[in-house]
Amino acid sequence: IKLLKEKNLLEKIENIKNSVPYGDRSNSIIEPLLTEQWFANAKFLSKKAIQLVKNKRTNFFPENWSKIYFEWMNNIQPWCISRQLWWGHRIPAWYSKDKKIFVAENETEAKKAAKKYYKKNVDLKRDNDVLDTWFSSALWPFATLGWPKKTYELKRFYPTSVLVTGFDIIFFWVARMMMMGNHLIGKEPFSKVYVHALVRDEKGQKMSKSKGNVIDPLDIINKYGADALRFTLISMAAPGRDVKLSEDRVKGYRNFLNKIWNANKFSKLNKCKLTKKINTTKINLDVNRWIYFELIKTNKEAQKYISIFRFDEAAKVIYQFVWHSYCDWYIEFLKPIFDSKDKKSIDEARNLSSYMQSSILILLHPFIPFFTEKIWLDLKFDNYFKSPLMFKNWDLKSQPSFAKSFNKIDWLIQLVTNIRSTKVDFDVSPGSFIDISTHELNLNKKNIINNNLAVLKRLGRISNVYDTELKGKGVKIIVSGETITLYLDQNLDLNEQRQKISKKAEELKQRANVINIKLKNKSFLKNAPKQIVEKEKKALIDCKTELKKLNSILNSIKN
Repeated sequence: IKLLKEKNLLEKIENIKNSVPYGDRSNSIIEPLLTEQWFANAKFLSKKAIQLVKNKRTNFFPENWSKIYFEWMNNIQPWCISRQLWWGHRIPAWYSKDKKIFVAENETEAKKAAKKYYKKNVDLKRDNDVLDTWFSSALWPFATLGWPKKTYELKRFYPTSVLVTGFDIIFFWVARMMMMGNHLIGKEPFSKVYVHALVRDEKGQKMSKSKGNVIDPLDIINKYGADALRFTLISMAAPGRDVKLSEDRVKGYRNFLNKIWNANKFSKLNKCKLTKKINTTKINLDVNRWIYFELIKTNKEAQKYISIFRFDEAAKVIYQFVWHSYCDWYIEFLKPIFDSKDKKSIDEARNLSSYMQSSILILLHPFIPFFTEKIWLDLKFDNYFKSPLMFKNWDLKSQPSFAKSFNKIDWLIQLVTNIRSTKVDFDVSPGSFIDISTHELNLNKKNIINNNLAVLKRLGRISNVYDTELKGKGVKIIVSGETITLYLDQNLDLNEQRQKISKKAEELKQRANVINIKLKNKSFLKNAPKQIVEKEKKALIDCKTELKKLNSILNSIKN
């Protein structure tokens, strides 16, 4: 400034507020420096890649990610492919002393081109820059298979079927593989692109070393096991949603694995073993027909979800079946059978429950491979089936005739569930025994109860089942349109309970109204994520179901 003033060259001095960029890792000031760079004509490369997705030669799952792909590709800019790094593929360009550029596949070809131009041999210096990481990555589907040579591997494995990737690199990686594959090989590199969610921390922030919020998978695995972590991530990987990973969720799925482990211990204690080939047409017990019918249903649903890349839904239906249908109910149904002296029923129960175990392991193997393989070997299923678990297919023989037995047991489960929840509504101890009257039931439902009396008494904590109406304070419940009377504690103050239940019913009614108003709001339906809308719809159905049950109880108290 002093020199400028002396030479009378200074026009004015002013203070300018300037935004100074800092590196997020080095925390140093970033100094901009203009240099010459290499560019690829991405507009030209993108044309074919756009058409292949439009013509469904390559499909995105979930499908909505194709819109993001088109948005980027249709507005693509020239691609700066040079980087000033010490590693990577060197730019295939050579310079003469007078800065003439020779681009070639290798130095020999570059020297030939230079000799042709200068009419003599000249010294060439290779460009110091390397190719952009994403340029090199774009070559991955075929460069790893021996390209540019026409190898067996290239012919056999290109194009591949499925690419699994995160949504944040659709443009950086997926689009560029599409461009390169079509330009250099003439074929799309993959037919399906499964876009999974990103794993974030429990607050929904992207994990970053600089933020210090990285959850180390090795720490989680040491604590809860690899399969508990794997099942957690699969269960939470809903499309369009990031996975907010927390330790508590992993702990929950570790408990699921414990549940299966304990169910297998129960089987061992009761000498359940596959002794002969299962003939599903010869299953006689309703409870065995019910669980087999449930297995078929779960198997079909899980396969359907896997085929459309909804691994979270597949995990969910298998989880529900294993935890609730098999562990919570089927094992409880088996206990009275094992305690009985009916050898024929015991043999069938042992054989089928062991078969159910093997089927459950087959269903769960893609989700929790280490755990299932361990149990498969422990139970010696590899000897029986003459096959390692990973090679077992999911084919099961359907038995439509079992639907009748399924409906019977399903109704029995509803009855037990209603008895338990009614006890809760009346503040009656879940462990206390009660009497029930079936005098209003139709003959079909009475037969279901009589045929499964030991099970019902055990699960429902029932002392006696009467076919006539008893004197005393009875509460009527409705199960699938059928009325049953429960005789709870004789010291129960029904007036006090009526007030409590009335208050609960009023709260449910208000909650249902709030949800109803929300679901009638066009703006909410249009802007809210699909999953949130579905969640609200389910909440409304649950409210109405519970309200119907409470009103039924209230009516029975009034009568």
